[in-house]
Amino acid sequence: MQITESKVGAWTVLQLAGKLDDAGSTALKAALAPHLGGGAAVALDFAQTDYIASVGFRVLLQAFKEIRAAHGRLLLGNMSDTLRHFFDIAGLSAVFKIVPSLSAIVDSPV
Repeated sequence: MQITESKVGAWTVLQLAGKLDDAGSTALKAALAPHLGGGAAVALDFAQTDYIASVGFRVLLQAFKEIRAAHGRLLLGNMSDTLRHFFDIAGLSAVFKIVPSLSAIVDSPV
């Protein structure tokens, strides 16, 4: 998994490329760590992600809990239909804020 970080307004955007498997989850956890406190606004761009394993869901859930506890925001977007289906099957589409496109959201004020 390759992760590229950028800032768009108040949002930190992490672009994920590859598989969110064991190795990818470790990389994502490390990339998210600096943003878990202080009310951060983090958007995850899944446009180049084609697979997520259960360990990836665990990392996302833990990050969601920590960001929410710090009164921050976590946004997921740009998912393929296949990847979105994984979230639906896992029952996590109702947990996370998932949007078809991140651009309109991250370009607006938090």
